[in-house]
Amino acid sequence: MERDTIRYALQLEMLERHSSLDDRQAIDLLRAEFALAHNAGRFDAVAVGDVELGSIARSTPQEGVARYSLALHLAERENGLDDARAVALLRQAFTNALNASYFLRVCVDDDVRVELVSRSIVTVPMQLRRAA
Repeated sequence: MERDTIRYALQLEMLERHSSLDDRQAIDLLRAEFALAHNAGRFDAVAVGDVELGSIARSTPQEGVARYSLALHLAERENGLDDARAVALLRQAFTNALNASYFLRVCVDDDVRVELVSRSIVTVPMQLRRAA
């Protein structure tokens, strides 16, 4: 059965380990850490198959604090999730990744705030978007 691709728009807020990095370097580091955590199965409770990390923007609302706005595209493991359950699973996935020492090159400690901005079905299936 083909599952719908869901787009999660998220905000991650954290104390950065290397606040002197420019936006491109910081975003590349976040992408690399996310790939490692995903490959280690830390997001398997949320998604079936690949999790695609889409656009990322970084801002610094105050000294040392970074806010990343990002998009994730995935096929949800559980059918019929509401937003509350979906974000709870996603927060647990990030917590599991942090407990396994992923993202520590990005943030100072394991206190990463994960906020769901929106969650919606993507009209084009993930495998078709990759082929385009």
